[in-house]
Amino acid sequence: MGKKVKKRKEIFTLMLVPHSGKGVRQITISRLSFSFILIGIAVGFFSLFFFINDYRQMRYKVARLNELEVANQIQKEKILSLAQKIKDFNETMEKLKKLEDRLRILAGVGGGIKEELGKGGPQDYLLLEEDIKASKRELLPNHLIKKIEENTLFLKDEIEKREKGFEEVEKIIRQKRELFASTPNIFPVQGWISSGYGPRTNPFTKKREIHRAIDIVAPWGTEVRASAQGKVVFAGWKDGYGLMVRMNDGYGYYTVYGHLSRILVKQGQWIKKGEVIGRVGSTGQSTGPHLHFEVWFKGKTVNPLGLMVEPLGKTG
Repeated sequence: MGKKVKKRKEIFTLMLVPHSGKGVRQITISRLSFSFILIGIAVGFFSLFFFINDYRQMRYKVARLNELEVANQIQKEKILSLAQKIKDFNETMEKLKKLEDRLRILAGVGGGIKEELGKGGPQDYLLLEEDIKASKRELLPNHLIKKIEENTLFLKDEIEKREKGFEEVEKIIRQKRELFASTPNIFPVQGWISSGYGPRTNPFTKKREIHRAIDIVAPWGTEVRASAQGKVVFAGWKDGYGLMVRMNDGYGYYTVYGHLSRILVKQGQWIKKGEVIGRVGSTGQSTGPHLHFEVWFKGKTVNPLGLMVEPLGKTG
C-alpha cells in the first residue's frame, strides 16, 4: 500500500514592517479565517452604507415632518382667523337684521323675518367662540371646521334674506315717499281762511249750500304753490272758477286752484310739490282776492284741512 499524502493546510502570513526596519512582526492566519475576515469587512461596509442611507432618509422625513407641522400651524391659524371673522360677521348680520326690523317699523310695515340668524342666533356664536378658544390650545378639531362650514351656509342664506328684506323696505319707503309727495298736505298759499269746508251761505245766492273747498285770503299776486306733485290736466278759464289749474296728483288725489290772476303752468306739465303754478287773484265768481282750493280723493271732495301737516291762519 502506498503512503497517505498529508494535505497541507493553506495559510496566509502578514508581515508588518515598521519604517525603522526593526522588529518585523508576522501574523499567520488560515485561509478560512481570512475569508471570514473579508466577509465580516464586507458586511460591515454594507451595514454602514445602509445605516448612513437610513439616517439620511430619517433626517429627510424629520425635516419634512417639521415643514408639515409648520404648514399645519399656519393653516390652523388661518382657519381660526376665518372662524373669528365668521363669528364677527354673524354678529354684524344680526345687527343688520335688527336694523331692518327698525326700518320696517319706521316705514309702518312692522317687523321683518322672524327667524333667528343661522341656527338659533347669538347662542351659536358663543359655541363657535368656545371652539375657537379650545382650538388655540389643542389640535384643530374637525367639529370646528364643520361648524365653520355650517355657519358659512347660514350666512349665505341670511345674506339673501337681508338683501331681499332691505329691497322690500327700500321699495316701501319709495312708495311712501311718492305717496307723501302726491298727497296735498301743504297749504298752497299763506294767508287766512275766510270760508271753510262744509255748510255755508252762498255770498251770491244767499242760500245754504255745501262748500266743497276752502278759501284762503291773500294779497293779489301772491304766489300759489302746488300742494302736491302731479300732472296739470287743465289750465285755463272755467265758469265760476275764473282762471283755474287742475292737477292729477296720483294715488287717487286731484287738486283744484281757482280764482287765479295768472296761470304759470301749461296743460300736460309735470309739477313738483311746492312749485309755483300761479298767482292769487279774484277772477270768476269771487268777492275779492283769495284762492279757492279743492281736494278730491277717489272721485269725492275731502276737507283739505284734514290732510295738512302745517298750521295756517285762522278761520273767518
